[in-house]
Amino acid sequence: MRSTLASALVLAATWESWCWYVRRIAAAPEDVGTLVVALAVLAVAGVRQAQRAPAGPLPLATLALLLAGYAASRGVAPPIIRAGLAAGVALFCLHVTVFRQQPPAALWGLAALALPTLPSLHFMLDYPLRLASAALAVGLLRAHGLAVEQQGTLLVWHDLTVQFDAPCSGVNMLWAGLLFTLMGCSLLQLGAARTAAAAAIAVMVVVAGNVLRSVSLFYVETGVVVAVPAWCHEGIGLAAFVLSTLVMLRVLLRLHRRPA
Repeated sequence: MRSTLASALVLAATWESWCWYVRRIAAAPEDVGTLVVALAVLAVAGVRQAQRAPAGPLPLATLALLLAGYAASRGVAPPIIRAGLAAGVALFCLHVTVFRQQPPAALWGLAALALPTLPSLHFMLDYPLRLASAALAVGLLRAHGLAVEQQGTLLVWHDLTVQFDAPCSGVNMLWAGLLFTLMGCSLLQLGAARTAAAAAIAVMVVVAGNVLRSVSLFYVETGVVVAVPAWCHEGIGLAAFVLSTLVMLRVLLRLHRRPA
């Protein structure tokens, strides 16, 4: 009874942010799928955790502290940050209410990615990632013996110019890679330190994968590699993402086997 009451109070206290979330989802209904996936992953992780450890008391002090942080963000943090805090607090309370266990550390990252964050990520990271990818691609192409020059987000080789446009920034790939990594951290019950390490490694792996994708596309776009099929562009992007995912899967398994 006390758990149900606490959950109801948490939802009531964060009602404003949930209304904002519903308005955003109404404009882009496909974004709700991420929240459903996050809930499913946390449910599976909760079941596995409940089978391994006895149930504990409801951490009312922790909930009160989280709600105090949410209240302090009013008028300071933008709506999407407040919605992320609201989602995190609500998922925390829901997980503890159902499973009587502290949720995995990756819950907070999943709560953030479950929001419609992609437009904001594109706004903040699009150009910096394009610059970084272009610079790394130039270094790799020069190592291959090609005298490629970088001009902002452009790669210049002889009289040919290849542009790193918005789809080449790798923001979507970064979002998907972090989502996969945090889901893996939840299912493997990794602690806060190993979850943070996995997220940091995921960023590096995804950026490296996007650079390899860009270098491969450079050979295609400049005609160095000829007679490629029409699906080559999409196929290279898919191959880069699959490779990054496999690398992160191996990283997660190694982190899981390491002692805490």
